[in-house]
Amino acid sequence: MTPALGSSTNSSPTSGSPHRRVRAAFHRVPRHLFAADGISLDVAYANDVIITSRGPDGRATSSISEPWLQAAMLHAAHLQLGARVLEVGSGGYNAALIADIFGPGGTVDIDAAVIDRARTTLDRAGYRQVTSRMVYAVMRRR
Repeated sequence: MTPALGSSTNSSPTSGSPHRRVRAAFHRVPRHLFAADGISLDVAYANDVIITSRGPDGRATSSISEPWLQAAMLHAAHLQLGARVLEVGSGGYNAALIADIFGPGGTVDIDAAVIDRARTTLDRAGYRQVTSRMVYAVMRRR
């Protein structure tokens, strides 16, 4: 399956320009593994958002952002090789992209089910070096 960002012949996460490294990561990181169960490969690799979790009211509570948006954010971050990155709010896919491009990092989420699925999928996809943790958040009203 060809990722929505097009093709690349660059196979090394440390070679080439940041643009080439980002593009190559989209070819290496298996987006379909991070998508919700039952999603077709065509949908998993479309240049669109994938809802991965819904609340009791049916509203999306977790998703994988569109590839174009993820690529834009990775470029805009101006990270250097070897950077240690903490991603907040993760189903794991973007954390795997970051690890593939820049090196190991971590991901946190407030939803135990999301972080459990992220950990399982990161392991299955070969990104054991990404740390994943559930965190607790307290919202206070003023």
